[in-house]
Amino acid sequence: MSGERKLKCCRYWNCNGKGIAIVAVITEDIDWAAYIGSDNGESQESCTEYTARVGEKLSEEDARFFFPDITLPYRD
Repeated sequence: MSGERKLKCCRYWNCNGKGIAIVAVITEDIDWAAYIGSDNGESQESCTEYTARVGEKLSEEDARFFFPDITLPYRD
């Protein structure tokens, strides 16, 4: 289905009990953006979802470093 939002976690670390994630949020066939965030480190899944909702948006240059295979336009 066109326009469906999907998450793709590129990297996840747990450092001293804190979860850190870099996540691509893709609107299928439209665009995408990448975010970085952290949480309490309880699970990769919860950190990924939290980062997609409230993470800090990466610059396009940084986002394409982590997700070079995504060819859609980067969301402004």
